[in-house]
Amino acid sequence: MKRYITGLITGTSLTAMLFTFMGATQAQDDSLATIMTELDTYVQDQLGKDKAAGRFQLQSFQIERTHWHYMLDTATGELYRLEPSRTPGNAKWVLTAESNFGE
Repeated sequence: MKRYITGLITGTSLTAMLFTFMGATQAQDDSLATIMTELDTYVQDQLGKDKAAGRFQLQSFQIERTHWHYMLDTATGELYRLEPSRTPGNAKWVLTAESNFGE
């Protein structure tokens, strides 16, 4: 009986530690605000590298709970579309249209 109680207490404490450890991990936020913040960070980094103020123009719109985000690179004339993903960190900008003028 003593072993049974000791095993029960040990199992309960290990389960509690497991739930505590799992609860302590951070869940990644997949909201639209997070995606837009990551986009803003990306654009700011690009502006910092190229020193081309106003190079990127962003257009975002929503139709029936579907969000689209487009980014125009005014220096090259290329149009990019944000390809969504189930995880926010995996969203990628995909070239939608190349420039219609020579560089």
